[in-house]
Amino acid sequence: MAKIHTLKIKNFRCLKRFKHVFKSDDLICLIGRGDSGKTTILNAISTVLSPNWNHSFYDTDFHNGKIKNSIKIEVTLYDLPTELLSDSKFGLYKRLINKDNKVIDDILTEDIEDSQDALTIKLVVNNDLEPRWYVTNKREQDDVEIRANDRARLNVFIVSDYLDRHFSWSKGNPLYSLLKQLEVEIDTDKIITEANRKAKKSIKKSESFSSFDTVIDNIKSAASNLGLSSGDLEAFVDFKNTLIKEGSISLHNGNIPFRLKGKGTKRLLSIAIQLELAKQGGIILIDEIEQGLEPDRAKFLAKYLKDNNEGQVFFTTHSNNVLVELSAKHIFLRNNNSEKLYSFKKDFQGCLRNNPEAFFAKRVIVCEGATEVGICRALNNYRIKNNEDNLSVLGVAYVDGNGDNFINYCLKFKKAGFDVCAFCDSDKQEIDDKKEDLRDKGIIVVDCDENKSIEEQVFSDLPWSKIKKLVKYAIKEKSEQSILDVTGKETIEDLLGEENDEIRLLLGKKSKKHGWYKRIDHGEIIGKYWFKSLPNLDGTTLNTEYDNLSNWINE
Repeated sequence: MAKIHTLKIKNFRCLKRFKHVFKSDDLICLIGRGDSGKTTILNAISTVLSPNWNHSFYDTDFHNGKIKNSIKIEVTLYDLPTELLSDSKFGLYKRLINKDNKVIDDILTEDIEDSQDALTIKLVVNNDLEPRWYVTNKREQDDVEIRANDRARLNVFIVSDYLDRHFSWSKGNPLYSLLKQLEVEIDTDKIITEANRKAKKSIKKSESFSSFDTVIDNIKSAASNLGLSSGDLEAFVDFKNTLIKEGSISLHNGNIPFRLKGKGTKRLLSIAIQLELAKQGGIILIDEIEQGLEPDRAKFLAKYLKDNNEGQVFFTTHSNNVLVELSAKHIFLRNNNSEKLYSFKKDFQGCLRNNPEAFFAKRVIVCEGATEVGICRALNNYRIKNNEDNLSVLGVAYVDGNGDNFINYCLKFKKAGFDVCAFCDSDKQEIDDKKEDLRDKGIIVVDCDENKSIEEQVFSDLPWSKIKKLVKYAIKEKSEQSILDVTGKETIEDLLGEENDEIRLLLGKKSKKHGWYKRIDHGEIIGKYWFKSLPNLDGTTLNTEYDNLSNWINE
């Protein structure tokens, strides 16, 4: 069944112009901030491949409401049903995807070795709001109309907040498509008429519904694979639809129509139905895959789709739990100011697992290590207490650059379209040598004095009262004797009794060497005393670092 190679969108809702080539991608997780257009992309796919002939459009579907600019959605598909490629259908309009993964039209003269047949379906909506679907190419041929029943052969459906219809056997719904795949001939009108006649006396299950058992057994098996115990599913008349029509036959759990189940359960069963449809290949669209699911079930569903996908799955998410189950290559970032998606490479896998929340931000502070991460947490708390916007409101995330990966993370996030701030020490030559390159690429670098770590900077600049508190915190964590041993002092009074530059230098070097604060929670303590001391830090590097971080955050 069909898969998407290229998607083009013009003037549809929030997307003025969009184009992306998915190549051979079979699992596409769309991420990005709210209102970036992720759901619009799914809706565009669902609409251009819709099995319905009477899809409704409104002026608000046009980009910025400008109805003079037509909506145009094009999708190029491969692995198509053979009947659609026959000359009596659209074979004369077929295109090719060559071995270089490019779509070509001149199929007689181009090198077509190892190529795949493809069709491009185009939806056009003008200001009359009437949708028109065509098969098109770039040869000198007039576009040819593709009707709803031919689009229905593609079996494309979307799992969203409006999926109750997925549980009835109406035409254009996934259950009906499953029935057609089994080539079962059922007179639904006759079944419904007989059931309604019997219902006048007593509402009992009709033996006529046994025809649906094969489909239901397959769905139950698919649902079980997703961790959903669907109970005693059966086909029965939904007496919400007492008027005689095919939509009256729907899935029930005992005597209860499945449409009355909880959101998470309904979404899982809808996905199970579509996975069954996609066993021979196909396209599944899921908006907000984690909706209605507990974290463990969301993680399991993401992993199952990754490991057992036989078609092509597009889904959106805002869930860390979903993201950590995926490979970096499955993640596609939608930025508001970009006309295509950004796809991540496998060298981003470690960052993905350790910092999934950053992938949902607009702007990222890449911290050299855990201490800097803790300081950023303290900075966020300080801003909240002072009635300043917190980092989440501003779309700012902070990530652990994991030492050796620090420079690479900065560059990768920048390339992906994030605004990046690098927060680091100045005691590693291999990092210092690359800071100018970061600045040249538009990355703000917030760092310490030359050759100083963050610990050394803190013990150099903080008021003596706060330094004593930091040392006492280290004593509590490490023991008094261990602190005395590494500093060469006999008593704490010898260490903290009198302020001088020599003691400050000693504490900075030893705290760095012995890792007194190399944890996120320890970094929070440093940040706590740092930001409480701001009124007394004029002229210090710590004050400059705070100003640089705050200015970047507030941009």
